[in-house]
Amino acid sequence: MMLMVTRASAAALGPVLAAGLALGPAGAATADRPGPAAAARSTPVAAKAAYPTGQVDSRTGLYVRSQPTVYSTAIATLRPQQRVLLNCQKRGGFVQGNPVWYRLQGAKGWVSARYVHNLQPVRAC
Repeated sequence: MMLMVTRASAAALGPVLAAGLALGPAGAATADRPGPAAAARSTPVAAKAAYPTGQVDSRTGLYVRSQPTVYSTAIATLRPQQRVLLNCQKRGGFVQGNPVWYRLQGAKGWVSARYVHNLQPVRAC
């Protein structure tokens, strides 16, 4: 069974039905309104916020710490020259005169800036 709806009867039924009628069957485009695919193409896509990259600058493995201090628990180890994503930076315990620590994106741990070279600026935590 097929229900026939004209524009006049759709206007009487309310704006929701009129909007559905303007799209036509299965969301297809009509002369007075583009379809959903055209609307998706015309909407600008926001650029995904990328995290700054850092590179481990040590000859041996670098511990990832649970807190920004050398006295906290080591939760992982990074390889020399490994690239990591840096979430933010914060002052913590000094490591060879450097008090800056980077919070890693994903691992949720901290590494000393003394042994990680940031390749882009890193925001403060």
